[in-house]
Amino acid sequence: MDIESLQFMAASKICAAPILFEYSTRPWKSPTGDLPYLITEEQETICDISRFVDFLRNSKQDIVLDNDLVPSQLCDFDAYSALLKQKIRPALLQTFWLDKYNYNSIIHNCYTQHLIFPYGLYYMEKKRSKANAAVKSTRKSQQQITMDAVQALNMLSAKLSDNKYFCGDKPCSLDALIFGYLAPLLKTPLPNDRLQLHLSATPNLVRFVESILIYAFK
Repeated sequence: MDIESLQFMAASKICAAPILFEYSTRPWKSPTGDLPYLITEEQETICDISRFVDFLRNSKQDIVLDNDLVPSQLCDFDAYSALLKQKIRPALLQTFWLDKYNYNSIIHNCYTQHLIFPYGLYYMEKKRSKANAAVKSTRKSQQQITMDAVQALNMLSAKLSDNKYFCGDKPCSLDALIFGYLAPLLKTPLPNDRLQLHLSATPNLVRFVESILIYAFK
């Protein structure tokens, strides 16, 4: 359900990176107070997907992330990262954290049953407050935020076309980035699911999510 955690996991598994993932219910141990984060052998802490992708691209392992991509394809990661943060992320924050039906029936229980009481309550309010601030900073109505996300999904569908992945026959960092946004929206059972219904009605994006799940998580 967490965008960044899914992106970290997908990127590392795509290139078979020897990274041990620990499932934590103690986000406060992170340098940022949230998950995910990576501690490298040099004791460097990496908390965002862009730096994590750079780390994997510069690794000396047998399979290097994005090794087969041309420079223009490598640049796609930064371009789409900015686009998705602007167009899809606010809609996901609105859908998961600010919609009272989705939050009360699904999200709240999903998190609090794994977090220590009373920290879980504090953490959830902190997440909701951050989500609310991020959505308000767009200065857009709820309807406009949803429409922006729908347009972005349509654009992703057009870029993917009939291809299995976004940059060819093999998954890459761009696929991990996009997967992190789409998988929670597609797979979380939501009572208020307008955006989810649009994604579910986009066959090539659904196939893409299922393909990454099979490739990287099974």
